[in-house]
Amino acid sequence: MSSSIHPTAEWHAMQDVFYRKHRIYQMQWAELDLARFRVAASSFGGPIALLRDDRLLLEAGPAPLLDSAIHVFSASGQTIGKIEYDGLQHIAGFSWNSREQLVCVQEDGTVRIFSLSGQDPTSFSLGPDASTSILDCRFWDQGLVAMTGDFRFIYVNDIGEPKPKVLADAHITEHPHSWAIVPPHLTLSHHVEVLASVGATVLSIDAVGVQDQLLDHGPYAHISVSPNGRLAALCSDQGGRRIQVVSMDFQRSFSEYNPQGPIYDDHLFDIAWCGSDAAVASFASGETLLLGPFGDTLSFTHDAPMHLVQELDGVRMFNALCHEFLCKVSEDAKSVFQIGSTSAAALLYDALDGIRAHSSRADETVRSIRDDMPQAVDTCIVAAGSEPVPELQQSLLRAASLGKSFLPVFSGDKLVDMCRSLRVVNCLSSYSVGIPVSLLQFQSLPFEEWVARLLNRNQHKLASAVCQYMEQPSDQVYIHWACAKIRASSTLDDDALYRALKDRLDTLPGSGIASYVDIAEVANHCGYQRLAIRLLQHEPRAANQVPLLISMGQDRAAMDEAIRSGDADLVYFVIFHLFKAMPLGEFFQVVSRTQAAGRLFERYCIDQNSPVLEDYYFQDDAFAKSAQLIVIENLGERDVPKLVANLKVALKILHNDRTRTLETTAIDTHIRLVQVQRQLEQELDAVLVGLPLNETLAQCLLKGNYARASKLRTEFKVPERRYYWIKLHALVLRRDWAELARLANAKKSPIGYRPFVDECIGALQYQEAAKYIPRCDTQERPQLFLRIGFFREAAQAAAATKDVDMLRQIHAASARDSTLQHDIAQQIEQFTRS
Repeated sequence: MSSSIHPTAEWHAMQDVFYRKHRIYQMQWAELDLARFRVAASSFGGPIALLRDDRLLLEAGPAPLLDSAIHVFSASGQTIGKIEYDGLQHIAGFSWNSREQLVCVQEDGTVRIFSLSGQDPTSFSLGPDASTSILDCRFWDQGLVAMTGDFRFIYVNDIGEPKPKVLADAHITEHPHSWAIVPPHLTLSHHVEVLASVGATVLSIDAVGVQDQLLDHGPYAHISVSPNGRLAALCSDQGGRRIQVVSMDFQRSFSEYNPQGPIYDDHLFDIAWCGSDAAVASFASGETLLLGPFGDTLSFTHDAPMHLVQELDGVRMFNALCHEFLCKVSEDAKSVFQIGSTSAAALLYDALDGIRAHSSRADETVRSIRDDMPQAVDTCIVAAGSEPVPELQQSLLRAASLGKSFLPVFSGDKLVDMCRSLRVVNCLSSYSVGIPVSLLQFQSLPFEEWVARLLNRNQHKLASAVCQYMEQPSDQVYIHWACAKIRASSTLDDDALYRALKDRLDTLPGSGIASYVDIAEVANHCGYQRLAIRLLQHEPRAANQVPLLISMGQDRAAMDEAIRSGDADLVYFVIFHLFKAMPLGEFFQVVSRTQAAGRLFERYCIDQNSPVLEDYYFQDDAFAKSAQLIVIENLGERDVPKLVANLKVALKILHNDRTRTLETTAIDTHIRLVQVQRQLEQELDAVLVGLPLNETLAQCLLKGNYARASKLRTEFKVPERRYYWIKLHALVLRRDWAELARLANAKKSPIGYRPFVDECIGALQYQEAAKYIPRCDTQERPQLFLRIGFFREAAQAAAATKDVDMLRQIHAASARDSTLQHDIAQQIEQFTRS
């Protein structure tokens, strides 16, 4: 064997199942009496927090760590840091969440969250329902349940976005003997449930109601729910230390044990689950009891009571002296190491020892398992992942490598991946790092989470090496290092600190870190504003850069970056912030400084019909736009005096801009038009104010007031061609054919006579149209006569121009007039011969 101690020396049999109790660490902290402290240990090999138990009367003396601070240690007992706590409020409960943040619930209902990386703590309140004080708390990954002074339960599903809610009232009148929670992911309703021992029974409490489980063996001093939520362990003080494992509906009892003897006379210290089918009970005497699924037990003796930390694949146990891990032995490890095993994996492992000993039987052993070699290799690889001892891991992996060499085809990826993973796991579990995890735990969390845990302990060099070894990006490592460097550099100025950061960050391969926002935010928070601004200049994403610049008061720089990004939404974000934060005059100056921001602000004000736009134009001396705004606002105004007054204001504003002579003339003309329209409304009894000049002329003509229309035309210098078009259309609508004839005969029409014909045809007045066709162009006459059905006149016009194609069209259209068709045919023949 490669190790002097056989692997099964740590195994303990329970029927056909083996459990391993492996010592992880000899605790490195100073001599501590953990009985004086309240202890909170994180899962996944996380840190241990110690808080002096102010509920105990302690003898004065040189004992360490008896201040009001929360002391944080690694799982190996090495100091990580200290969280200064004001001590003004008693802590009702504290625990670690899945992000290695320490969640402390005070008696007044305030929840404070501390991180290991030195960030400022965050806090929130459990609301008015916690006004009667908080007595106790239970926690899960990202949530908590607190018991109030009137024995109600308040829960928070996510402390990242806290929304405290109250569970149903169970009408409990005295403090429960014990209580536990069932996390939301383990319940059918996906809401947290509370199991409270009240009297001789257990109450199940959720947000909807309360259910009495109708038990009669209580009260229960401890309740613990299995990791899969299917079983519960109940520890009763009635009739001795009775431990019972029941189903979650409390209808079935799977195992029951009543430990006897003086070592169990002390109270039950803690209880947890080892996997999903075995419970571990720790007694104040130092005895630890493992209760199997069928009532079998294993007992372990320690010098002091063990604190239990429930893990995915076992339970960690620690006291002031040692730290151990209790778990079930995997089937693969049993196949290799169990005494008397003849499996292919066991033979392959023995063959490795034979080769090392230069035994001739090694070759014979390898040949005997040739057909089962692939299975033996896989078993050795998987068994290596379940072994906590690095020497045994190496031996198993070497055995797998030996077996692989006898296989013609075998992918080594699985072996390589196992080697890489175990190397990282062993590195994490070292004394200096103090994160004891199994391979299963390591694989159950994202790789980035383990890097974050190293960074929480300021293990930047190790985190960078792990990222490089696992071929993963290391941006978060350098960002965290830079933030830690800034927090710790109280004596350096901005320029020196900037050079120190850039010298290190510029050595990164590729294009460097992806974002500088987090570093700049820490720099600003620590008072290095110039440093933060310089760091933000390297930020590639304006959407991250702009909000921080705004929070730093760098409004102009934020506006410049938003415009440079070309993102309209980002520019609007800055504009709205500046509008709320600045005096109006200063805001207008900042917005008008850049053309893009000014245009976007104008567009928004126009869309929202905001009165601020008028002040903005006035501030910016935008006379034309101010006048335009007044005109637009008065488009629907019916009060003529008010309308004229407003238009005169616009005209006065436009006079300040000498380049706007055209607009000035247009507004002046419109004012005169409005005044004329007001008079015409009285004369014609029609609504004219607001209509354009052309429509006003048309209304006069439609009412038959030709003289007033002519005067209006002269007054406003309407072009003759336009006036002819307006009058022609109006006369046709009025069916005033005599006036239409006078218009056509007054002088040569400036628009020609084709429009006369088209308008008459459109009004279905073919006889009137026929009067104007002879005055049209010679080439147009045949087609126009054909349109109104005057075939003989059309034929005559076509014959006059010798248009054979048109004659053929007329011949086809005049099928009812045979005489005309005969004449047209003769003309076609005559023109064709000639």
